[in-house]
Amino acid sequence: MRRLVFDAGPFILLFTKERGSEVARKTVLKHERGELQVFIHPNNLSEAYRVICEIQKTRPESLKKAVDPRTVIRSAYATLNVLQDETTTVNLGALKLRYADKPWGDLSSAALALRLSNREKVPVVILNEEKHFQDLSGISTVRISDLSL
Repeated sequence: MRRLVFDAGPFILLFTKERGSEVARKTVLKHERGELQVFIHPNNLSEAYRVICEIQKTRPESLKKAVDPRTVIRSAYATLNVLQDETTTVNLGALKLRYADKPWGDLSSAALALRLSNREKVPVVILNEEKHFQDLSGISTVRISDLSL
């Protein structure tokens, strides 16, 4: 079964009207129907909480509807595969050691993708404008606009 890791950005799109939001929602619907699996790291949910709170204050019109950030996080745990384990933690530490300048959230997605990759690399779904993954070796990514379902 196809597996994907959502970075914080694509997860946040689920609750907005911004470009890529429909693709993000279709991806989660396919996950709910058992047609693919979507994983996310808890660090990305913490980041999503912060960003959704900021969006509510600065540009609430970009949200699809008014949401409680706590409910957003609860729904992620109820719907998606939220995963943090020993191997992911070791991967995250090793990545942060190698890429000290990269944000923790992006490295969390990368660490989770490494954890889930066996014979095939599990890609991290990222926003179109994301730049922090460009030089991460061994990590596969797919931009939200390039995600084919």
